[in-house]
Amino acid sequence: CDDECSGLLISDMDRLYRIITEVTLTTPLPPPYKVLYRFENMTEELKHMLSPQKAPERLLQLADSNLGSLVIEMDQLHSRATKVSADGEQVEDDADRIHKRAEDLEQFIKDTLL
Repeated sequence: CDDECSGLLISDMDRLYRIITEVTLTTPLPPPYKVLYRFENMTEELKHMLSPQKAPERLLQLADSNLGSLVIEMDQLHSRATKVSADGEQVEDDADRIHKRAEDLEQFIKDTLL
């Protein structure tokens, strides 16, 4: 063949034959642990990502329920803060009144001593 196609084909076949004859098939080949380990890790990741707990619908439901409970807790906290604020104002008024009465009592005692 003048276009050298058969020569290339014969040399490729000869190289393939040498590769095949160099391999001994009497002993088992060791498994490719790195590849198997990588496949195992990828499989575990996919299992985790595809689990029902990680489904987008499930996550949306969970986020919605968390949002609802957060709103309720915020309302309760606002209510408590309002009560504490009102109590603080009442305590301030009581303290002012007691302070005024103490000043009046001090003045009364000074007048009595004089």
